[in-house]
Amino acid sequence: MWRTWLMAVAAPLLVACATTGPVSPASACYAGKAYACGQWGDELLQQGERDAADLAHERACEEGVTSSCLTLGRLRMEKGDLDGAEPPLVKVYEASWEEGAVALAELRETRGGVGDRDIAERLRREAPALDKPSFDFVFAYRADVSNGPGTEITLNIQPMALYERRLTFGANTSFSLSGAVELNGFAGYQHFFSSWLVTYARVMMGAALSAVPGQGPNVGAELGAKLCLGSIGHLNLAAGSTRASPGYVSVGLGLDGLLVLIAAAHIR
Repeated sequence: MWRTWLMAVAAPLLVACATTGPVSPASACYAGKAYACGQWGDELLQQGERDAADLAHERACEEGVTSSCLTLGRLRMEKGDLDGAEPPLVKVYEASWEEGAVALAELRETRGGVGDRDIAERLRREAPALDKPSFDFVFAYRADVSNGPGTEITLNIQPMALYERRLTFGANTSFSLSGAVELNGFAGYQHFFSSWLVTYARVMMGAALSAVPGQGPNVGAELGAKLCLGSIGHLNLAAGSTRASPGYVSVGLGLDGLLVLIAAAHIR
């Protein structure tokens, strides 16, 4: 009896497994799966069916698939349909994709209207900086020739409004094992070699809290490089000198300021 019951239950399942094959991207797209529309669009492109691919990627883009928006915009630009290409590319740009800013810049340059060239130049400046956080915290190990090893915490503020994140300002504090403590404010400039490599220079002024009173402000400068990890943060390498620390190097990890604040709130 037990064996008969087991066969009665298992038989329909075995038949279903035998008769049900993988669902094609086209079928999944018609069933409302946005990601499948993008896959179907890619297949259609490989087959040379560009008009059908346009429709498939349009459906995916409308459902929020950013990569399909980029493909759709590129397809329409190739056809010369600049007005049709702009809306999907704007979506890519608003998603903070570097490729979206570059494509929009190319569209503006092709259009060549009044002010288009200036907008294109701004978009190209924005492109490598789009996915960077507006502010971040850097937690670093620091080796100082005068005061020995220590740690450093930096708040770096880099809003897009300040020359597309090229101009920065903030504050840092350092602590060495010898007891030396610094608290400085700074202003600086960043150069984007690419979206993943950024160099910077900054000038600092503040106070050496452990110094003898009357020594004056703690002034200095720092040069550094960032190996960026998109919106999450970056690896920071720097060398600098201040009145209280005549020579130092540091290696640190920069994290999106919002992530740090959220984590700190949960810890509390």
